[in-house]
Amino acid sequence: MTALATRRPLVVAAHGTASAAGRAVVEECAARAGELLGVPTSVGYVDVCEPELVDVLRRTTRPVVVPLFLASGYHVRHDVPAALAETSGGVVTDALGSAEAVIEALVSRLRELLGTGRPPAEHLDGIVLASAGSSQASARGEVADVADLLAERVRVPVSVAYLSGPGPTVEEVCAAHRSQGRSRLAVVTHLLAPGVFLDRARRLGTQAGVVGVTDALGSHPAISMRVAGRYTAAVSASV
Repeated sequence: MTALATRRPLVVAAHGTASAAGRAVVEECAARAGELLGVPTSVGYVDVCEPELVDVLRRTTRPVVVPLFLASGYHVRHDVPAALAETSGGVVTDALGSAEAVIEALVSRLRELLGTGRPPAEHLDGIVLASAGSSQASARGEVADVADLLAERVRVPVSVAYLSGPGPTVEEVCAAHRSQGRSRLAVVTHLLAPGVFLDRARRLGTQAGVVGVTDALGSHPAISMRVAGRYTAAVSASV
């Protein structure tokens, strides 16, 4: 770790949620990343709850802002840079994306759901990757990339469903799997924290008769490591 890296504070930019459990997951993830890096860490939200990201940034000097988003939708492309414009000397990284750490967390959650050490392909013949959704086609494309990587890892067909906005729904994707003879289905949530979307995924998965619905990813250690990695790369690039 460079001397510069030990000085620049980490600001984790998150969506925001009315769920206390969801906020706790975000704050735990950020704190763990800060501990890995050995830097001061804070969280700012772009919607729903406080503290607002812009307020956090106004009182932070030369922050490295890591968007705690799985894809680069509207908030990452517009809200986070707009908030950063209120401060001087700050830099912002890309979203978490389709990194190995994200795939590792998804596979880990799936194995937790299935509860055995046997490969997922022995339990399932189809997976629904449930994403919050985005109005940005490029962000939906990023989720499709994650689905392809997950399918390659677990050797089970994976199709993307969206919990809001454009694109196929959980019900529609489950029906499409079953039309192709796949009846043993699981919903793997491409979500970071508890809240409205995780509740919706669980409800829709239950209604569709799937084997189960996985937990959110934000408390998995691999996600904090990904945040720390984004920070380190940004600091190295700015030296």
